Amino acid sequence: MSLHRPFIVAEIGASHKGSLNEALRLVDVAKRVGADGVKFQTYTAKEISADVMLKSGPWAGRSYHALYAEGETPWEWHEILFARARALGLIPFSSPFSEAAVKRLETLNCPIYKIASPEIVHLKLIAAAARTHKSLIISTGMASKKEIIRAHDTAVTNGAKDIVFLHCLSAYPAEAKDFNLCTMQELKDSGLRIGLSDHSLSPIPAMLATAMGAEMIEKHLTLSRADGGIDAAFSLEPTEFAAMVKACHMAADMVGAVPFLRPASEATSRQYRRSIWLVKPVHAGEILTEEHLAILRPDYGVEPHCWDKLIGKEVNTDLVANTPMSWTYLK
Repeated sequence: MSLHRPFIVAEIGASHKGSLNEALRLVDVAKRVGADGVKFQTYTAKEISADVMLKSGPWAGRSYHALYAEGETPWEWHEILFARARALGLIPFSSPFSEAAVKRLETLNCPIYKIASPEIVHLKLIAAAARTHKSLIISTGMASKKEIIRAHDTAVTNGAKDIVFLHCLSAYPAEAKDFNLCTMQELKDSGLRIGLSDHSLSPIPAMLATAMGAEMIEKHLTLSRADGGIDAAFSLEPTEFAAMVKACHMAADMVGAVPFLRPASEATSRQYRRSIWLVKPVHAGEILTEEHLAILRPDYGVEPHCWDKLIGKEVNTDLVANTPMSWTYLK
């Protein structure tokens, strides 16, 4: 389990809907709702796809080029958005979709590179990002375990040292029955660091992932789903995002840090435990028998597991009934 709260990322994606002002507002909102970082996407439609039609999915019937052109974050915005995020204390970074995008982002000293789920098989891109020696985040949507391990090995071979894999369901929006969060534990057992990239409209997957040890939670943010946009159907509005952050923080706090170290909040309840009490009076020199003792609340006397150690012992002073037993009363 994670001993710390996860790093929570507001994915801006295409939620800016082609407006720099909207993108800047999203950065501002990300700070207000409790995100730790904001993520953008760095690509051009020509470098990401062929000019053909989508055959299925939520954007079926649209041209790949037209869809990705609508979602582009123009390169000239990046410096402005990175500066705004840094001024607010947020960590800005991006998902590059080409080796050229990695080079462009290096000019902004991008601190983290995120490999999107469809790109996990694009080993040349993973290698290019890994060679920057920056932190590397890889989403696992649609990937087999073999593909995940291949991506990991490619990243390590090319110099990446700080790698986190985000369990991801590439469905838009994602449904609870398909999440299979137990996959995160499988990845963790394989020695990988884990997190969650979430396309649902509920805070619960992120909260559960946090309890399972997620180091990062990534979620799309929109100002309003009603305003539309290609990411709207699987993005959280500000109040929803804030609720998710609160849920993740609560989950991390509930997991805690040290098993069996009882919190101070339990101190007053300890009195409701039982202990060993004297229920019949005894005189100095008398031998304790079972008839003299009982295991009662509150926890003022010797612990119950010491019962057999008291029986047959000689007391060193006169004692009245209704006295919690103490080792100081014995010879």
